[in-house]
Amino acid sequence: MGRYRGLGRDTIEDTTRLTIDDLRTWGYLHEGFGRGLLTLKRGDQKTGSLGIEVHIKDPWSYIKFDYLLGYDKKPVSYEHEIELFPCYFGGHRFYFRCRHCRRRVRHLYLKGGYYACRHCQRLAYEASQEHRAPLENLGRAFRLENRAKELRKYGHPRKANRLLWRAYRFNRLGLMDLQARNGIRGR
Repeated sequence: MGRYRGLGRDTIEDTTRLTIDDLRTWGYLHEGFGRGLLTLKRGDQKTGSLGIEVHIKDPWSYIKFDYLLGYDKKPVSYEHEIELFPCYFGGHRFYFRCRHCRRRVRHLYLKGGYYACRHCQRLAYEASQEHRAPLENLGRAFRLENRAKELRKYGHPRKANRLLWRAYRFNRLGLMDLQARNGIRGR
């Protein structure tokens, strides 16, 4: 049985992130050196600030983070490499190189006080956390029943019967999930 929403790993959608597109929008992805202060917010409330330095040079480019972490204001400073990947028709694309696993990524996520890729932060997509919710099984059964009607109409009764059997099983799973979620005892 799948997880219900709210259980399992933290999600990307609920985590503060920094993207290559953000750096481009703020004007940091040009050759040379750039320095700035980012304000972190959750909704309308300011949650902190973060100093960044971006150095773009052909052999080695990087982004450096400087900030104070936690209540004891521990100074933190670390770098992630920025890779310039050449394009086929000229120019180049920018990617972060995660300092932990060395993956080439376009997003870094802030969790536990440090920026890293979604794999190192063990983040999942919200949609993957909602897999096999009770209504999903009922929706799958409904789609299978409609497909079985189409197959019967075009002269494939054996295949339609197999689909109807699968739809019946998904209907039972969906109803059992709904009963378990609402505390109703079935037969």
